[in-house]
Amino acid sequence: MKIISVILLTLFALLFSSCVKDKDQEGEIENYIEAGDKLPDFTVKNAAGEELNSEELEGQVTLLVFFVTTCSDCERELPKIEEVWKKLKENPDFRLVAVSREETVSTVNKYWEKEKFTMPFFLDPKREVFSLFANSTIPRLYLSNRENIVTWMAIEEMELTTEQLIEKINAIIKE
Repeated sequence: MKIISVILLTLFALLFSSCVKDKDQEGEIENYIEAGDKLPDFTVKNAAGEELNSEELEGQVTLLVFFVTTCSDCERELPKIEEVWKKLKENPDFRLVAVSREETVSTVNKYWEKEKFTMPFFLDPKREVFSLFANSTIPRLYLSNRENIVTWMAIEEMELTTEQLIEKINAIIKE
C-alpha cells in the first residue's frame, strides 16, 4: 500500500510539474521577451493552414497565449481566455492569438469541442515560435499594444479575473 501511494504521488508530481517547468529543460526558466519588449517576428498557422504573421498584429491590441491542452495550469486559464474572446471578439481593435505548443490540429480540435471553446487557435508544432519567448513554462500570456510592444505578461497563472483582463485590454485600446 505504501509503495502504491509513493508511486501515485510521484506520478502526480511529474504531471503537475510538466506545466510549471518543462521536463526536458535544465537550469532556470528564461524569459526572452518581457514587458516593454517588441514582439519578435513569427508566423503561426491556424487549423485551416492559413498563416498569421506577427506584423499583421500591428494596429491592434493583441492577447497572445501559449498553451498545451494537457497542462493543468492551461486548463485553469483557458476558460478565462475564452470569456475574454466572447466579450471582445467583435471589437476590431482586439486580436486573440492562442497558440498550441507541440500539438496537432486534431488534438486541439478535440479539446476545443470538449470544452465548447469558440476562440480561434494557431499551432506551433515544433515549438519554434514559443522558443522566441522563453525556454519553458506554460501557460504564457502576453498583452501587446498597437505597436506590438508587450505591456503585460503572465506565466503559469494570470492572477487576474476575466473582468480585470478585459479592463486592462480596453484601457490599452483607448490609449
